Amino acid sequence: QVSSLAEHVFLEDTSLSAPKLSFRPSLPEERGKGGVQASETIAALEVIARIPRSLIIATCDSPPRAMAATVEMDKEKFSWAADLCAATLVALFPENKDENGNVDDAKAKQMWISGWEAGGWATNNADLGPDDVDWGPKSVTGSLLSTGSDNDKNVFAKFRLPCHPVVFRAGTGLAMLTGSEEQEALDALLLRGKVYRSMRDALLTLVENPSDRKGSLRERRAWDVADVLSKVLARATTLQLGEGEEDAAVSFAVVPVHERLAHCGEQGENSKLVSDGDEVLLVATRDIAAGEEITRDYSMAPRLDEDDTDGPLRLLLQFGLPPVAVKGASD
Repeated sequence: QVSSLAEHVFLEDTSLSAPKLSFRPSLPEERGKGGVQASETIAALEVIARIPRSLIIATCDSPPRAMAATVEMDKEKFSWAADLCAATLVALFPENKDENGNVDDAKAKQMWISGWEAGGWATNNADLGPDDVDWGPKSVTGSLLSTGSDNDKNVFAKFRLPCHPVVFRAGTGLAMLTGSEEQEALDALLLRGKVYRSMRDALLTLVENPSDRKGSLRERRAWDVADVLSKVLARATTLQLGEGEEDAAVSFAVVPVHERLAHCGEQGENSKLVSDGDEVLLVATRDIAAGEEITRDYSMAPRLDEDDTDGPLRLLLQFGLPPVAVKGASD
């Protein structure tokens, strides 16, 4: 059972195999995640899904066009997030000359990425409140992530503000939503914006057909880079990829099916990714009953350098997951 065209393409038109899984549409509070369930009993250590390596996005497999873009970045500002975003953008906006693999897989991967519904908090401006509120959605430049500059501390010092007013207001709201300290929430937002700006200019040219919004071509490309960063951060994992144990290296990746899994909460994840040659396997870590949700542990996902957030703040900001959606969470 599948819940979207993108999932249909993966499960029906590629060699991805997941015979014991069913998919339902994500609930609003799940922010594009969840809804992957066992359609029948799955035993511990059983392979839940077989995912061809050609369908995943991984930094160790970055195509030439992605590497050419990131090489333009300041070496001190280069990050795994920039590397993975570049690979994602090339897959989302492919050029025939870049497609060295299976064309059908490339098209399926493009449709899969296009179907990513949400990213971290405020990928969608609706997270910032009503349209008419002061320093809310109407004052955002594209998205919250792309609002502001590295010089905002100096620009707004005369107004006794530590940063752009929209970001400052958002930090206060984020703290209230997660029960964190205002400075901690604001610092996390500022770090996310800083990382975005470090890669923005280098990745602009990878956006072949920017989304249809009101703005210049450059602005629309920049906003698409911001959206991809937010969605990649919400889906990324680490994975050992290589031809053998000696060649295996940790890579940052986004893996079909796995990226859709719900957060396990206090119950602990019931699945793990394992590399096996030309495939990546999703394996059950324990017995899973029919109808049970397949989960992963978001706390084990890669984080931005200098990011020390945890708990509800990290879950909401990086993954867009509000406390109400966390399984096993206490009041």
